[in-house]
Amino acid sequence: QETAATQTQLRLQTDVMSELGQKIETKLLASERTLASHGGGGGGPTAAQARATHAKLTRDYRRVETIFKNIQMDIKRRKGLAEARRKEALEEEERKKYAGDAQEEARRMQLQMQEDKLAEEIIREREEEIRNINKGMHTVNEIYKDLAHIVGDQQDDIDAVENHMEDANKNAQAGLNQVQKANEKADNACIIC
Repeated sequence: QETAATQTQLRLQTDVMSELGQKIETKLLASERTLASHGGGGGGPTAAQARATHAKLTRDYRRVETIFKNIQMDIKRRKGLAEARRKEALEEEERKKYAGDAQEEARRMQLQMQEDKLAEEIIREREEEIRNINKGMHTVNEIYKDLAHIVGDQQDDIDAVENHMEDANKNAQAGLNQVQKANEKADNACIIC
């Protein structure tokens, strides 16, 4: 019963990790596109800091993703080993069943105790793996929060650039109007001469 609950918990946490991984991949790609579209022309120290933070988050996410995949492979390997041990134990028990003497019964009891110890060990290992997955989820959650913060910070920079561009456009238009007025006055001055 504990094994079924552990397997269900492991499956649910694996699904959550996969969903979070997809969301983070999407956010990282969006952030990369934003950096590429707004940071291509130099960008200053803020853009460089944003690119460096994005690179660090990407590295951290890839590291956590690799750890998660390694844990999944290790779980599959251990399940296979446990299944093989269980089959061996069942075969051994079947052999002892036909022997029928007291010594075989004692061995059967010993085998049962070994199976119980093995089951307990597997449960402990799975619990440790679940704790590791939880740690990985917390790390991924932190990366997700950092990424959201970076995207929010970039929006302020983009708004500031947009405001500067609008001001520059207004100033250029005002300058053009002044040049046109001066040109008209110069033309009028020549007519009077």
